[in-house]
Amino acid sequence: MKLLPLTAVAMTMTFATVSCNHRASEHLASLNVAYLDTTVAPGADFYTYVNKGWMEAHPLTAEHARYGQFDILNDSSENRVKELIANLGTTNPEPGTVAHKVWTIYSQAMDTARRNREGATPILADLKKIEETPHEGMEDLFLWMHGNYASPFFGAGPMEDLANSQVYAMYLSNGGMGLGDRDYYLLDDERNTAVRNAYRKLIATQMQNAGYAAADAARITDNVMKIETALAQKTLTREESRDIPRMYNPRTFAQVKEVYPNVNWDRFFIETMGIKSPDTLIVTEPEYLAQADKLMGSLSDREIKDYYLWKYVSQAASKLSDNFTQASFEFSKVMSGVQELRPLWKRAIDATEGALGEAVGELYVAKYFPQSSKDYMLGLVENLRVALGKHIDNLDWMSDTTKARAHEKLAAFTVKIGYPDKWKDYSTMKIDPELSYYENMHNVGMWHQAETYAKWGKPVDRTEWGMTPQTVNAYYNPLANEIVFPAAILQAPFFDP
Repeated sequence: MKLLPLTAVAMTMTFATVSCNHRASEHLASLNVAYLDTTVAPGADFYTYVNKGWMEAHPLTAEHARYGQFDILNDSSENRVKELIANLGTTNPEPGTVAHKVWTIYSQAMDTARRNREGATPILADLKKIEETPHEGMEDLFLWMHGNYASPFFGAGPMEDLANSQVYAMYLSNGGMGLGDRDYYLLDDERNTAVRNAYRKLIATQMQNAGYAAADAARITDNVMKIETALAQKTLTREESRDIPRMYNPRTFAQVKEVYPNVNWDRFFIETMGIKSPDTLIVTEPEYLAQADKLMGSLSDREIKDYYLWKYVSQAASKLSDNFTQASFEFSKVMSGVQELRPLWKRAIDATEGALGEAVGELYVAKYFPQSSKDYMLGLVENLRVALGKHIDNLDWMSDTTKARAHEKLAAFTVKIGYPDKWKDYSTMKIDPELSYYENMHNVGMWHQAETYAKWGKPVDRTEWGMTPQTVNAYYNPLANEIVFPAAILQAPFFDP
């Protein structure tokens, strides 16, 4: 179950009303009437009526595919994080400390000169391993890919059980399609054809960046598209994938082994996750998994290797030289409409936060969101809960029994404010400035993967956060019945007490 971001817009309006009632005139003054286009009737074109002035005052730059108030807030948060990390560098942090790890990742992400000198060198040994694997080693190769680099053919991992959110279930899910959505592969309209062609160009270019001749890159592209298109043919549509009960298909381990025989499932869980085989698994898309299993049993070694080569290069590209970055950006132009690559420092911030997000968050809240701010917002939430409880008590259309149940629901609703009560411990994450940026980021990925797999067999940790404190957003987690407001969104103007 995915967290539901961007619901913050509606939720912040609720909190803004509560926190600003005593300053109603000031709050309403924040709605700039000069942005309203009064030449348009709101009943005829409400979007233009409300937004035209804003769009004219904030013209879209080439860096963005969209721009709004959240982007302005995000720019502010990014600049704060940049300053915090830059200050770390001036302190000459001790090797092995979290501060040193943060600084190393940021510095290496900024060091394009070193990455350009190295080119594809950091990945050549692994590409050679894929190429030289004999037929009898193809099962080992599949497990190696899943355990270390990508999820070819399907995805697997623990997540809260949709039928019992107190425990983790093991899910076998859709995966292995670089474009994600089936329509990009199967529909021939102008938009989907353009994306598909751009993707083919991306594969061919990146494989040549990795050292392959044009003819070999073309063959790899054809084989990747053959496999991913076949997977797309059995993937649920966007509408079908919103049907949660349809995505919940429990199967015994014996059933999975019988129906999908081309995967060595006994080895899969032991060697890729380090766990014993689960008794029960949730198959989100049975027809998709059947197609993946069929392909694994019918494709040639050459076709499968080409698919693995692309999966490997795809996950590595953002940590390599500028020619890899530029090829990815050319694809993004078609996919998202963005016409200018984000500044290097912003991309370096993204990488650092992806690697050590809560470590950066701890620095952020120490400077920008003290305990007093968290306490204030927690008090506000409880005042809102009390007010809603009184509202329930005064409803004349509710029976006493129904009111009691409504109070139970209100009490069960959890709100997390600002930052976690317990920070992640990154002490076991191995980051070494002598290693390449790619190697360090691979170690980071393996650390996070191990963290996820370690959840298996344990109760669901309700203290865990799905966003960092410096994220300008919020989310609702339906499985935990919780809403999370990171510190950065609480510093937005509509939260000013």
